[in-house]
Amino acid sequence: MKIGGKIKQSLKRNRKFITTVIIMTALIICGILLSTIRAWSDFYTDHIYTFLRDPITHITESIPFSLGEVLMYLGAILLFLTIPILILFIFLRKKTAYKAFVSGYFKSLVIIILSFLLIYTYQWLTPYRSSVLGNAIPAGREYTVEEMRALYIFVADHINEECLIVPRDEEGNVIYDAKEAAEQKVSVAMNNISNEFSRLSGYYPTIKPAMCSDVLDWMWIGGYTYPYTLETTYNKYINRFYFPSLYSHECSHHMGYYKEHEANFLSYLALANSDDPVLRYSGYYYVFRFVDDAYLQSCIATDNMDMYISDATEHRLYDQVYLDVLTAQNEAQELYLQDEHYLEDYADEAEEISDVGWSTQAEILQEYNYDGVVLLMLRYYDGKLF
Repeated sequence: MKIGGKIKQSLKRNRKFITTVIIMTALIICGILLSTIRAWSDFYTDHIYTFLRDPITHITESIPFSLGEVLMYLGAILLFLTIPILILFIFLRKKTAYKAFVSGYFKSLVIIILSFLLIYTYQWLTPYRSSVLGNAIPAGREYTVEEMRALYIFVADHINEECLIVPRDEEGNVIYDAKEAAEQKVSVAMNNISNEFSRLSGYYPTIKPAMCSDVLDWMWIGGYTYPYTLETTYNKYINRFYFPSLYSHECSHHMGYYKEHEANFLSYLALANSDDPVLRYSGYYYVFRFVDDAYLQSCIATDNMDMYISDATEHRLYDQVYLDVLTAQNEAQELYLQDEHYLEDYADEAEEISDVGWSTQAEILQEYNYDGVVLLMLRYYDGKLF
């Protein structure tokens, strides 16, 4: 048979597969190109993403474990298996059955990869490139060190105020809600600011503990949102003081705010305006390190270190604040020590990978990184604090 005839026969035999690949690739390319149009990204996230999100969420939430995490592991296994499969093909290439298996395997792998990219394009990339929060908080000017100072004092003083009114037990330790109750309060808090940020209105799924929580712990990762299953997960070894901030951060991602600085800002704002003092305490405290660092860097750049030292002394966080944080961290450490960690020998390697990952992310995301929350806070409080 001529070569041209073999090619035609092969194309005919694989027509459905080729057609599927072409259609999926076209949808991915169109999605990527359309996402660069800000008006489309806004419209899609507000009207189409929401329509897809809730039905998918109700399905995946009914699964008692993180489906997204399992799919991630299965994907890694499939990719890893390609090496031995290709090696075996060298020796078994004349076996008809094995050739058929290899062909089917790689066709399936191609479809899986394209499916992942397709879902990621429409359930992460497009919402990520939208601009609703940016429109709600206008940009337009740089902020002075005095305005940064006002924000620093505002946050520090509120931490101390909340420290005095949070509920405590007889030993003076903060009384935290159970996970389910904390989730419910955070959900209410997120909906309460939806009059300003409309995407936050709606249903929030329960957050699931990650099966690889120890690895996340070594990598300093508190949680993760899986865009392709729309599940939120958390590192079960994080401390309870941090949990409201983490959950509200991941909830922001879930509702379409995938930029890290936006999620940090919305997490802070929702908790700071909550009726619950523990949520407010958590919200103010976990944004303070960004504000503190930004104020310090601003003072260094403008030769105002004396002002920073004076404010850091006058508005110093109470000792009880640090004691609350330490108590929560010790409790989380005890929880960690109760479990066996079979991969602990690789903890140092995981931490090294994490350091590279955080640095790379900071360079790529730039102002969209976690510490970009300070600029959003300055814009939000412009005309209110200064």
